[in-house]
Amino acid sequence: MAAAAKIKPRDIEAAWDVQATQAAIDAAKAVVSGDGINGRAMVSSLSQIEWGWIVAAAIFGWINTKAKQAVAEGSSYDIPIRTMTGRDPAPWEAGAVETILPALGGVTGVDFDKPLSAWSKAEIVSFSWQIHRLTDAALAARDEGAGDKIVQRLSQPETEREISAAHGGPLLSRGEMDEDVPF
Repeated sequence: MAAAAKIKPRDIEAAWDVQATQAAIDAAKAVVSGDGINGRAMVSSLSQIEWGWIVAAAIFGWINTKAKQAVAEGSSYDIPIRTMTGRDPAPWEAGAVETILPALGGVTGVDFDKPLSAWSKAEIVSFSWQIHRLTDAALAARDEGAGDKIVQRLSQPETEREISAAHGGPLLSRGEMDEDVPF
């Protein structure tokens, strides 16, 4: 019991990250063997399709392990997949923020010909506010546009149905299994 008390949440997360990374590596290696890509091919000779196979295998291997983590921890599957410890900003956030960069060039009231150190306080405040506004819009669009994709917020019964089905059980939540048989 004492050994279990010393385990910290960050250690558990680190262990899952190690497993996910190893799964990604193993999946990528599996593509470069057998009926996949010739393991003796030079890296520089790989085609776009072959690189795609390697990258997709690695990503899917990583996601597979992070989905197992979600089941083991009883959380929604999107949280472990989106969460990457030690990355600030997280790639999930950085991707949304990156989409605003072209719009920053169109911000009015800022003289981009001057160095930042020559900007007035009003220009810095205006520019910072525009970054905030655009970032909020990008993050909202990312979350709202998810629809039925990985960031969907599932209700408890929906989550229970998916977990049950993923483990070979019926597509039912706990509450639905307690209902009376209608005949």
